[in-house]
Amino acid sequence: MPRSPTFRSMSTRQMIARRMLIGLPESGLTPAWEQDFAAFPPAGVLVFRRDFRDLEDLRRLTARLRELARPHRLFIAVDEEGGFVSQLRGHLVVPPNAALLARGAQPGDIEWAARVTGQRLRALGVDWDFAPVADVNALPVNPVIGPRAYGVDADSASRGVVEAVRGFQAARVACCLKHFPGHGSTALDSHLALPVCDADRATLERRDLEPFRAGLGAPAVMTAHVLYPALDAERPATFSRAIIRGLLRGTLGYKGVCITDALEMKGAADGRTSLDAATLALEAGCDLLLVARDDGSIPALQTGLAEALESGRLDRVDFEASAERLETFERACPEPTVAELTKPLETLTPADWEERLERIAVRGLVVRGALPREAAALPWRVEAPDCLEGPGFRGCLGNAGVPLSLLLGEAKVSPGVEFVAIASRVPLADSEIERLRGLCRARPTVLVGLQNDAFLDALPEAAVRISASDATPLTRRTVSRAVAALWRAAGGA
Repeated sequence: MPRSPTFRSMSTRQMIARRMLIGLPESGLTPAWEQDFAAFPPAGVLVFRRDFRDLEDLRRLTARLRELARPHRLFIAVDEEGGFVSQLRGHLVVPPNAALLARGAQPGDIEWAARVTGQRLRALGVDWDFAPVADVNALPVNPVIGPRAYGVDADSASRGVVEAVRGFQAARVACCLKHFPGHGSTALDSHLALPVCDADRATLERRDLEPFRAGLGAPAVMTAHVLYPALDAERPATFSRAIIRGLLRGTLGYKGVCITDALEMKGAADGRTSLDAATLALEAGCDLLLVARDDGSIPALQTGLAEALESGRLDRVDFEASAERLETFERACPEPTVAELTKPLETLTPADWEERLERIAVRGLVVRGALPREAAALPWRVEAPDCLEGPGFRGCLGNAGVPLSLLLGEAKVSPGVEFVAIASRVPLADSEIERLRGLCRARPTVLVGLQNDAFLDALPEAAVRISASDATPLTRRTVSRAVAALWRAAGGA
């Protein structure tokens, strides 16, 4: 494959386009969009589940995008962490959230899961995964990281990150540490507001930065739209020279590509125009701008940035230094080959994939408590979130042999055993905790946490508390089998 044209051979707007990674329009690839895309191809495209119908359609989409971008190198990226942040779930069995994976992993398991994920992505035409999450889930009420992190302390998070990076490298897919310098101890979601991390610098160094240090072999790092007063009292990391140029490039010595998180997120966009946000990110030292939602404004943004570069508002020396890093990134991360792109889809899942993932999930479940003997002969009521892929908990529990009540939902009966599964990214309201406490006191209750599982600690009244930290079909089956085993231990037939 011939090398992409150099930055110096492009027009100013073309150079700016090569500093962006964009999402696709929800309306699909129209002729007008394709014409502009071909004239000003970005560095890459971020693909979501909404952009393709099935895996063959994803292959067609990635091929068409690369065709339009020629002779430029085009990266095609996804957020494929596993668990609930997955573009492939529903099409393939994916690994569970990082928290469950790390709790149940034996040495080499996380590397294996990342390698298989990377091989799958390359076979589908995707060559950049915005994973692994390098945040430490240090604050139980955190609404955005939670089970996406490999651990609640620096050591466990670092171990997971190191293995994941090694696995992606073995698969020859680019990976990306996120969200620098750490989003795990904030009480707000940067999609919705600007979070503030009040940790002092010593804590950030000892806790949050350690997984990034451990994973610096990754070819890319993504910034956090978070304010860190101990590092920069005025600007969030994405817009902070002190954090990007000083900490990431200087203190840590990172030589790879730095990409922003999506600039339309409220943590970056509130109080700023898109042009202001993009300019600030480039001035801070970010190499690539991520605009994940194409609402038709990208050409105007590119034109505005081109004018800023030509007028001198954007420093051309800094701009060209980024160009060198991007060219190195291109050379280090080759496009998927014809052999990879023609692999039969049924070969993308190893023969032992589900069996090995289930063993990991079994080891990773945190189960506290036991069912009383009187629960063995009583019917169960199931309260659980709807599931888009695979059978829900009622079906899984029934398949595992648990005796379910014939009446569903909020039926006005008094079931013998309550099974309540909760998938919430935010802490539960006090009123919900009290409702659950009432159930637990009234009858034997099994509580299952599927995402932010901190609520389980507030409910010792439950007969059984299970932290799964994941809600994929594979984990639902695993949880249901564990519950059935508890029922049999209580004397169930």
